[in-house]
Amino acid sequence: MNTSSSATRTSAAVSPAIPTGRAMWAMMALMLGSNLLASFNQSLMNIALDATATQFHISLSQANWLVLGFTTVAATVITMAASLLKRFGIRKVMMFGYATSLVGSLLGMVAWNFPAMLAARLIQALTVGLFFPVVTSVILTLAPQGKSATLLAINSGAIGVGLAFAPLLSGLVLTYLGLRALFAIPLAMSAILLGLGFFFLHDIYAREDRPIDIVSVVLSFAGLAAFIFGLNEVTRTVLPSVLCMAAGAAGLGLFAWRQFAIAHPLLNLAPLRHGRFVFGEALMMLGYMGSIYMSLLVPLYLEGTAGCTAFAAGGLLCAPILCYAGACFLGGRIEDRHGVWPLIPLGFLVLLGGYVAMEFASARMLVIPMMACAGAAYIGVGLVFPTLKAADLASLPPAIYAHGSSIHSTLVQIAGSVGSALFVGIMSADTDRLMAQGIAKAHAYASGFSHTLLIAIGILAVAFAGAVVFARLGRRRLQKGIKSQSKPATTMHKA
Repeated sequence: MNTSSSATRTSAAVSPAIPTGRAMWAMMALMLGSNLLASFNQSLMNIALDATATQFHISLSQANWLVLGFTTVAATVITMAASLLKRFGIRKVMMFGYATSLVGSLLGMVAWNFPAMLAARLIQALTVGLFFPVVTSVILTLAPQGKSATLLAINSGAIGVGLAFAPLLSGLVLTYLGLRALFAIPLAMSAILLGLGFFFLHDIYAREDRPIDIVSVVLSFAGLAAFIFGLNEVTRTVLPSVLCMAAGAAGLGLFAWRQFAIAHPLLNLAPLRHGRFVFGEALMMLGYMGSIYMSLLVPLYLEGTAGCTAFAAGGLLCAPILCYAGACFLGGRIEDRHGVWPLIPLGFLVLLGGYVAMEFASARMLVIPMMACAGAAYIGVGLVFPTLKAADLASLPPAIYAHGSSIHSTLVQIAGSVGSALFVGIMSADTDRLMAQGIAKAHAYASGFSHTLLIAIGILAVAFAGAVVFARLGRRRLQKGIKSQSKPATTMHKA
């Protein structure tokens, strides 16, 4: 009896076999397809904010909750991803993600009012919250030695393809079939991946019966929602919004404190004890806040100022975002061979230069030159983000990769929410104020676009300065590591 019990406990502690050969590459391809779905879900409504505001007779800042609510839920679920992965395994987590995307897409297709459409987006957000950190963890586990940065870059490229074709396909559907028909695309993708998951998903981690701390879930969601709500409305009602932001920040602080205080934290914050990881993630948040500008504000400019249809705006955005996908792969290859210097500062410099040039082109309503500037900026994004992510995770011990990935994905969603609330909130307030004064919609949109673009340029200038310091410190650490490895060999040779 005792021997049998001991054997059972031992077998339960052994990790499942890691797939190899074709099974491994099939699972890797499925992971990339899953992130393609997640990125498509996330960017689905970026091109549709103006149409949503018009159809439901609401302001841009209200329509923006299709983005803000989505990222708030996604960020909350990301904090749970590592615990859910340990408790239920890859297969159940991924299959649940496909199912929620399917259900959310179905609800979006029949949404009868704005709250129903918002509910559909919140359900879809569960998929993103699960997939982004889980897929990264799986790629790091399955990647052959020396190929992790390249495969992470390919993963970022797959996300980039989703980001590129989402505006094009969404614009096409929105222009000719209407707002609700947008949800047909992720519906079909979810159904296909759900079927493939039965054949190609394998559990690769040992399971643990870990509790989910509900108090942490509530603190995470309530704190982030309150902070983002206040930021989105701060240009309209200053004092209530500031108080709401303060309450949200306090809730997030309590969440962080609780993670260190309980035995089974919802989000293991151990990676935050590593200074290089913290520095890199801070840069990532600044850069992402700046880059979110292009996916949200550029479509508003094209539709509201340049008079483009949603389809035309999506077509114009497709090429610049494909530049991002290509730059992701190039950046991963360069990092694997040469490290982060000068790749990360160069990427931030290209991104910043693209934004400065975009300010001049947009002020003169030069649409094609402006999109060329956006393409240059997207190349900078592609050089920076997968490279920075790989460098941050590489600075951690392998045992906490999954936690570092969850923190990274959480911070990406938070940065996206902050950037979206800040930029769309300011542009919405500017537009409403100017149109109330009798100024035409096109000029009101142009003024709001220019105002927010200057803020984005300031954020990216700070990020560039930090990137120079980060990359030089990383270069010095690499040189010290090479010297320390060569010393024993030199001593032995002399002996």
